Amino acid sequence: MSRSSLLPLWLLAALAAVLMACGPDDVDPAYTDCRYDIVTYRGVTPGGQEVYHLVGRDNEPTLTLLCSGAKAPEDSQIGRRVLLRYTPASALRGDTCRAEAHAVTAIVSDSLRYTVRPLAHYLQDNTPVKLGSLWRTGDYLNLHCQLEYTGHSRHFYLLVDSTTWHADTVHCHLVHNVFGDTTRHWRECYASFYVGAVWRQPSCRVMRVHIADVVRPEVTFRDFAK
Repeated sequence: MSRSSLLPLWLLAALAAVLMACGPDDVDPAYTDCRYDIVTYRGVTPGGQEVYHLVGRDNEPTLTLLCSGAKAPEDSQIGRRVLLRYTPASALRGDTCRAEAHAVTAIVSDSLRYTVRPLAHYLQDNTPVKLGSLWRTGDYLNLHCQLEYTGHSRHFYLLVDSTTWHADTVHCHLVHNVFGDTTRHWRECYASFYVGAVWRQPSCRVMRVHIADVVRPEVTFRDFAK
């Protein structure tokens, strides 16, 4: 399996720097009166507005955002998940909302992978993360964490144990392998994984996600139940 590049984010650090450098009256509202959401890039309208789908938390409906302002990364393909900082022009209700985009940032956007070898082969050199939050929006599992910087590529993906594919509890594992590289400071990372292939199975009642977490090492998994 190829080594995928880590795409760290400094948005929270940048916001903190702005707040420290400026007084309360000097802070740009684009940094304070805005939302951060992981969304799906859906292309551009004939009028030049970028379209994003904000999938509701758990089983809530999807909202279409028609955005002006900041542009998606140049290599963005339809269906790619990104982090959007934006200000809605109207309340987030109904199925469509116009918004001003302030920043669109690439994140780890991937689909659930599956084992073809014994599970231990993939987890033997797993490196813990600092888990911030883990949540489901529709067919996506989203992750905010911190990873140790190495300056090199690494493996970072969500893996399903194929032996549990048709069980009522499907076991998934966050694989994070730095291949023995020297680790340095911690950096922010956001990721979104498409898990619909498992979540939509009638046999699946619980998706159990195993994560090696520095913050709470005693909690080795989190359950998402239907």
